[in-house]
Parts: sequence; C-alpha cells; structure tokens
Amino acid sequence: MLDEQEKRSALREEAASWFAAMQGPDAQSRDQEFKAWLAADPDHRIAYARIAEVYSMGKSLVSPTKAEADAAPTHRRHVVALAAAVAVILLSFSAIVWMPAGNEGQKNGPAIVADAGQHTAAFASRVGQIRKVQLADGSKITLDTNSIVSMRFTPSSRSLRLEQGKARFEVAHEKRPFTVSVGDATVTAHGTVFDVGFRSDHIYFVRLLRGSVDVAQANHVVGHDITSKPKLLRPGQVVEAGGFGVRDLPASFAPAAGESWTSKMRQFDNVRVGDLISEANRYSHIQIRQPVAEIADRRASGTFAIDEPRRLATNLSLLFGLKIAETPDSSITLTPSDTNISQSGAETP
Repeated sequence: MLDEQEKRSALREEAASWFAAMQGPDAQSRDQEFKAWLAADPDHRIAYARIAEVYSMGKSLVSPTKAEADAAPTHRRHVVALAAAVAVILLSFSAIVWMPAGNEGQKNGPAIVADAGQHTAAFASRVGQIRKVQLADGSKITLDTNSIVSMRFTPSSRSLRLEQGKARFEVAHEKRPFTVSVGDATVTAHGTVFDVGFRSDHIYFVRLLRGSVDVAQANHVVGHDITSKPKLLRPGQVVEAGGFGVRDLPASFAPAAGESWTSKMRQFDNVRVGDLISEANRYSHIQIRQPVAEIADRRASGTFAIDEPRRLATNLSLLFGLKIAETPDSSITLTPSDTNISQSGAETP
C-alpha cells in the first residue's frame, strides 16, 4: 500500500497533469472527464486549486527549454510548455502546495493575485471555511464552504467561473468586462456586488446586492447554441437560471441565499428548523440528522453559529424542548421530549 506521502505525491502529479490539460487545446473535449475527476473526491478539487494557485505565484520564475517546446508537435507545444513549468514550480513550491490544512494563519488571509494582465488561477475553500480572495484589479471574491472559483484574466477581459458551491463577487471598476459563468449561465457585472451559487446540479441563482448585472442563459440546440436575452437585475433582486432560461425568485427564496452568509454568525428570520439544519450541515463533517416533521417544520428567528453543530443542536434543544444525543458516528439527533414543543424563539449568542 502507498504511504501518505506517496499518495500526496501521486495526487499532486495527477492534479498538475489535469491543470496542464485544461489550459491546452484539448480542454473543451476533456471538460466532462475533468469535471468527473473533480467530483470524485474533495481532495481532487483542493489539489487542483492549489496547483493552479502555486502556478500563478511561480510561473514567472520558470519557462520550458527551447528543446522541450520544439520537440512537440505545434498543436501540443502549449501543453508541453505548461506541464514543464508546472513540474519545475512544484519542485520549488511543494512546501506551499502541501501546507497542512490546519495552518489557518496563511490559508484564511486574503490571497493577492500578483498579475493583473494575462493570468490564470483557481481558488478553493474547505468544508467549514469561508475564504476571502483579493485580485490584482481590486476585485474581491468570498468563497462559501467547499467552493471553487477559477479565473482567467487577459489584457482585454476578466473571466471567472464558479465550479461548485457559492461565491460573492465585489467588482472593481475598470475598462475590461467582468463576467462570471456557472453552468450555461453568464453574469456580466458593471462595478457591483453579487452572489452566484448552485441550487442543484443544473440550476443556479444570482443575487444582486449593489450596482447592476446582466444574467443570460445559453440553451443548447442541435447544431448551435441560443443565448437568452440578458436580464438586467436591480439591487435586492434574485433570479435562478437553468434550461428554462432566467426567472425571478423571491428575495428570501432560501436561507442559504441570505446576504449575511459571509459571516458564520448567521441571522435568520422565521426559518424552518429543517432548512437551518441543512444549511449548518454544509459547514461541518459532524452532521445534525434531519428531525421528524413536527420539529423540522417549526420556525426559528435569531442569530446562530452556523459552523458549530453541537452548539446549534444545543440551542435548538433548549429553544424547542428537545432531547439531544450524539451517535457513535458523530452525528447528532434531535427528538421530541415529553414536554410540549415551543412555537418559536431565538438563540442568545
């Protein structure tokens, strides 16, 4: 069996290979295969994002030799060059790439992208982490738990893609357009603040906080693609996009979409207990099991620590008079007690 160090080395090499492939001419044809690899294991997503980030920091230090570039056919030279650069960078920066996950001082601070011109990078957050990233153009990204954003800046464009999860984009004004794609939807920003996230595998949402954005959805028809007329959002508006196009949602369509999600002390107003538990479960490996309907359908208002499942379960048990227990697999259960369940209430932080 491979020891832990050998497994990390193998995963690092695999992620580097995918990174090189997805920057090359075959990226589109291998897109589905790449997405399947990302989805197969959370460690794949983290390794890929770290490779991309380290490449961004160190690409100016190395370049492939002329012999390496000339040895490859013309249509593959870019991939060979990129793979060679990644290999050298990995040797120089392996300590950064494989920094232990517990080193919060380095990983939780804003990551600054050094090059505002031609630039490719990816950023990821772990389960339970809300990560802030500052870009060289002055824009900022906040990644929700277990999320990935990739980006490509050129002298004429700023293009980003939400690969999974949810993110907030605070866009700096400049002449280059700023676009965020998710699935087949594209958000074009005009100096603004907005959230983009997954509702399901093929349905996405966009919430505008300030400024203005256009949201368009591409529909695939045999032989060609048809892009819907862009929908201009006003501050406070939230829409969903999918095969049906782009349509309005109520501003409070789900607690996960609330404006306060960038804080782990989350404010909720009349939220279903079942929805509150589902939201909290995204931030921890310790899961609160969904309770029976008479508990799940109760409503709660207040401020809750969304990333502390034991604290949340304790508060819910006090709030509604429930029994709390932790099972051997570290999941938490909430069951009715002998007393009547309260109608509503709020946590005292």
